[in-house]
Amino acid sequence: MSLEFEKLRDSLEHMAQTAAQRQRERRHFVEDLLAVLHEYANNWTEIERALDTAVDQADPKHYRAARPFSDLHPLDVPIDPPLPPATATLIATDGSQIMPDRHAAHLYYLLNIGGIIYHHGQGVPPEPFSEPELHYPQDDAAEADFLYNSGKVSIERDKKEIGTLADKAWAYRHAAQPLLAILDQRLLYWPIGGSDGQINEEVQVWLRGMTKIHDSGALLAGYIDRPMTGYVVTLLLALTGLDDSKFEWKELGKRSAGGGLADAVIYGRLLQPFQRSPVFVMIAPPNERFAEHDPANEVCFFYLHSGRGIARVDIPRWVAEDEERVTAVHALLVDQCQILGDYPYVIARADEMAVVGHQDHEELNFMIDLYMQKHGLSRSLTAKQGSKGLARGGKTRFGV
Repeated sequence: MSLEFEKLRDSLEHMAQTAAQRQRERRHFVEDLLAVLHEYANNWTEIERALDTAVDQADPKHYRAARPFSDLHPLDVPIDPPLPPATATLIATDGSQIMPDRHAAHLYYLLNIGGIIYHHGQGVPPEPFSEPELHYPQDDAAEADFLYNSGKVSIERDKKEIGTLADKAWAYRHAAQPLLAILDQRLLYWPIGGSDGQINEEVQVWLRGMTKIHDSGALLAGYIDRPMTGYVVTLLLALTGLDDSKFEWKELGKRSAGGGLADAVIYGRLLQPFQRSPVFVMIAPPNERFAEHDPANEVCFFYLHSGRGIARVDIPRWVAEDEERVTAVHALLVDQCQILGDYPYVIARADEMAVVGHQDHEELNFMIDLYMQKHGLSRSLTAKQGSKGLARGGKTRFGV
């Protein structure tokens, strides 16, 4: 049975009216926050007082904010894109997976890490690569873990992404400099459900990857397209609370306190294509754990206009503390964005090498069947999977 669109007309009308009202309210809120940003753009004393007050009075369960990394740049002054270095080496990795399917004939999951080595300014073609890895239960006890812990697959993919990036950075440590290693995700890696109070084994693996990249002499960046975080918004709200006796400090950091507004909206008003913001340090319990483990791995960030919109670029302290290194990251990312117009080429190619499409999935299942039959094991779908295939087979969206 197809969807009865006529019954949704009233809801769609109300949805549009609500969206228009929210947009008007957000516009006023953004103007207010921009006024605060301009007022305190280089008032480092008041900024520090606001952050200290927030630490004392905000609820640590919710409080996350941004601290200016240095006083080199006012917070409201865009930084123009520099010229890229004559030569450089860029490495990017990305990952994808096939999740275990309890209704499939055979239980397994697949990790595929894709990437590219890009030789900037050297007249050498890029080197794409992919590294697939098949996992399957070794005994009956492991089978239950495969069925009910799919979140573990995503964590294993993340660990393999940074592990592969670190290995490649080490292998290319003598290549043309600067050497820039790029991940298509945040650097402050903290799996959902993890405690802010301690570093578990998964995070330790991530930190070891960061350290190996540092030891290779490479720069490191995490690129987040269309970021939804509001660290700078929280800082600006804290500044408004300094002289407001009714300010609700316990609400600071909650999405509701900032109206769900992301920093990207603020810097979307300030930055022109390929400009960036100053560098900030993330104020968050996990980042404190990162800094305690290794001060060089404390995560910092800046916002970058990619040519299409605002991206967040995470960098470790070992990059942030050297202005020339930050400049190199900025310049190389801009150069990469200009290849495609609005997104880093190396990240797009890494994703292309990592993705496992539907046809790949089907061919892998066919190969597994062949090997299973070779050892006398027959294919057996569950009833649910078989009926789904029968019901959907041969239909188009409007077919009968």
